[in-house]
Amino acid sequence: MKAQKGFTLIELMIVIAIIGILASVAIPQYQTYTIRAASGPELVGAVRPIQLALSEYAAVNLDLPEDATELVQWETGEANNCLGLVQNVTYAYTSDSAGVITATTYADGATPDTACADTAGPSDEPSLQGATLVIDAVSNGNGAVSYSVNAGSSTIPAKFLPNIGG
Repeated sequence: MKAQKGFTLIELMIVIAIIGILASVAIPQYQTYTIRAASGPELVGAVRPIQLALSEYAAVNLDLPEDATELVQWETGEANNCLGLVQNVTYAYTSDSAGVITATTYADGATPDTACADTAGPSDEPSLQGATLVIDAVSNGNGAVSYSVNAGSSTIPAKFLPNIGG
């Protein structure tokens, strides 16, 4: 009997099928990863200044401000910040120990302020256009503030939500 050299057609077809199955799982996961890697830092970077301002205010006053105008270290508005895919970040007072930070992304077709035209604008991902990221801020009354993403109120898909807080 002759020794077999090479692979049979069946063996090659099985290998190709396995590669196809792996690719069908890996490609969508990679696309999600690349979108999250591009949008996550912009979302976090957009809310970080107000988080720092709230933390500093709470450290001095032991509660959260009733209005964003009390945060002298932070200014709202696109022209002041140029936040990439985030058009605006706002703060809403809930109580002395709770507040809500909302970051709104550019909607499809929205044009950024002229000062930000080169660095800001809508995301290429449709589910990130005109979406909101809601972050709850909670003060412990001793000057510390904790932050957590409110996935139920945010309109950004869960797979693209950044990790903020504990």
